[in-house]
Amino acid sequence: MKRIEQTKKLLGNLIKKTRATTMDQEELALRSGTSTNTISRLERGKGVNTDTLLSVLNQLDLLDPILTVIEEQYELVDKNPLRKTSKQALELPNDF
Repeated sequence: MKRIEQTKKLLGNLIKKTRATTMDQEELALRSGTSTNTISRLERGKGVNTDTLLSVLNQLDLLDPILTVIEEQYELVDKNPLRKTSKQALELPNDF
């Protein structure tokens, strides 16, 4: 969990520093279809909706580099064979 919290804070700082060079929180909120409160939460490393995060990253031109990494990782796992069968569901006794 510590790694996740550190990542959220680092991402929040990246968003804040990138945004601060070109616009204020209000403008970013307007452009990304969210509230200034949500932008503030995001910049402080607090949890936000995934759609909101992606919209903000897109508005700040930060989405493409992240998408490149995701696509590279997907190519690696896409070649993995899928499981052939799923586990059979256990039938539980109905002794109520």
